[in-house]
Amino acid sequence: MGIENPHGQRVVAPAPPPSWGEVVLDGQQVRAIRFCLADRVVTFPVTVLKKWEHLAGEPEILTLSAGNDHLVIEGVNLALVRAALDLGRLAEVRMNYDRLHPRPGPIIRAITLETP
Repeated sequence: MGIENPHGQRVVAPAPPPSWGEVVLDGQQVRAIRFCLADRVVTFPVTVLKKWEHLAGEPEILTLSAGNDHLVIEGVNLALVRAALDLGRLAEVRMNYDRLHPRPGPIIRAITLETP
């Protein structure tokens, strides 16, 4: 027996949020992006992000310049993270490499912050 709404149509549960971070809905505005490092959370206003570069390989590397700081994200299938960043919808990035059964999508192995 399935769950039905009042109109007789089957109710489909929403997809679970990505395990690698948070993306806002289309049309919402992101003012800051949180990066969950191994030992702390660092948040940057979107206005300080100057550039990002996605390097293919094993591991893939996504490098972001924010002011004088550089964030380095290492993982696999990072194109979705880069696309969310390009579209202004990225709100948070976190590591998810230690999950036993990762969901499809990006796998973030490491996030490091390099400051001069």
